[in-house]
Parts: sequence; C-alpha cells; structure tokens
Amino acid sequence: MSFEVVELDESFVAGLTVPLAGVGVTRRDLEIVKYTWDRYRARGDERSRVAAYIAQADNSIAVVGYVPGSLDDVAPGDVVARIPAGKYAKFRVVGEPLHATRAAWTDILQSERAGEFERTYAADFERYDQPGTVEVYVSIA
Repeated sequence: MSFEVVELDESFVAGLTVPLAGVGVTRRDLEIVKYTWDRYRARGDERSRVAAYIAQADNSIAVVGYVPGSLDDVAPGDVVARIPAGKYAKFRVVGEPLHATRAAWTDILQSERAGEFERTYAADFERYDQPGTVEVYVSIA
C-alpha cells in the first residue's frame, strides 16, 4: 500500500479516553480500545469518528470519539486531547472499517520496517469520515 507524506496543523479530538500500556499498542490495549469504541457507538453520536493515540512521556493514551468544532461541541464528561502539528504518513484504505484499519496498520508496520519512514510516536490517528474509508496518520520524523 502506498502512502503520502503530509504536514498537518495542530488539531483536537474529544471523546472517551483509554490509558495504554506504553508507547506501542498491545493486544490488551486493542481489546480495551474496541470495548471503548462499542461504548462510544452506543451513544448514537452521528459525527465522523476519530481514534487518536497520543504519547505522554513513557506511556500513551487513546481517545476515541470525534473532532470538535469548538469546546461548546464537546459532550459533558468527554475529554479533549491535542494532536500536535507536524509531518505524518497518511494511509488511506477502503473496506469494512475493522478489516481496513487492521490492513492499514499492517502496511504501516511493514513500511516502517522497510525504512520508508521513521515514526516519532508523538501521535497517530484514524479518521472514519466516509463510509467504507479509513485514513490512518502516523507521526514521522
């Protein structure tokens, strides 16, 4: 799968938060993120969905939810996290969201191992804007 390198401005994601085991995402983390997605979807929020994985010192958090237009758009009880500006590798995949997301991450890991880019782990995020399409952005050096 090919990717493009893009420069993004700072942005924000709001929703439910999940503390992760470390900088990388473990199988246990994925199970908790999936559970959190189920909780988020059960709310019936019709906004485009976003999952962000943001580094914090030696750990990371995941925020599953949406991109708020302003703080007034943030639902009571949701958290807001900042996605830093910077250079990102953008992967676009078409298909059923769960399978497309897995395929994208497989391609990301293969591209990284092949030396096509160096990840910074500052922030990665997945956008589900269009039905059947997933865009995954990984922060790179």
